[in-house]
Amino acid sequence: MQFNNANYLSSFFKFGDIPTTGLPEIAFAGRSNVGKSTLINKVLNRKKLVQVSKTPGKTKALNYFDVDEKYYFVDLPGFGYAKVPLKEKQSWGKLIESYLKGSPNLKGLVHIIDCRRGMMDADWTLMEFVSYIYNELGRDLNVLYVLSKSDKLKSKARSDAYKKTIQDLGCDPRQLIFFSALSGQGVVEIRKLILEILTQ
Repeated sequence: MQFNNANYLSSFFKFGDIPTTGLPEIAFAGRSNVGKSTLINKVLNRKKLVQVSKTPGKTKALNYFDVDEKYYFVDLPGFGYAKVPLKEKQSWGKLIESYLKGSPNLKGLVHIIDCRRGMMDADWTLMEFVSYIYNELGRDLNVLYVLSKSDKLKSKARSDAYKKTIQDLGCDPRQLIFFSALSGQGVVEIRKLILEILTQ
C-alpha cells in the first residue's frame, strides 16, 4: 500500500488562505524536533519532500502537500520549543487552533509524540483543541498517535512508554503506533491507517 505521487503545494501563513478544493486533509502535529517531517517523508516514500531542519521551530506555516491529486497532507507548525520567542509561538498556536477548528475538509490528525518524553504540556494543549472539535463543534476527527524515535529505547523501556501513553490518553491501542525512521518500524501500518482515515 503506497501513496504514489506527492508534491509540495504551498505554505499558508493565514488560515483564510488555505485551499478550498474540497480534497480530504490529514494534518501532522507535534512538538518541535519530534520527527514530524521525517515521518511524512517516510509515509510518502520520499527522502526530501518535507525539509528536515536541524533547527527546531522552523515550520511556521500550514505546509500543504498534494498527494495523488486526491488528498492533502498538512504539516502544522511545531510547538513547544523554548528558543522561539513567545509572541511567535502564540502566533503559531493561533494558526494551529484556527486550522483544527475551522478546516471543513480535515479528516484526521496524526499526533506525533517523542517516545522518550511522553505527553508534555504542549501535547495536552493540542488535545484540548481536539476535544473542543469533538465536544463543542460536534465534528468527527480521527486521531492517530505516533510514538516517534522508538529506536532510541530498549525493549523494556518501549513497552513501558507504550503502556503509559495508552493510560494517559485513554485511546484504543490501534490508535497508537511506534515509529522509527532508522528501522522503518510502523511505516506500513501508519500509511494504511492514514489511507483509511482519508477515505472514510
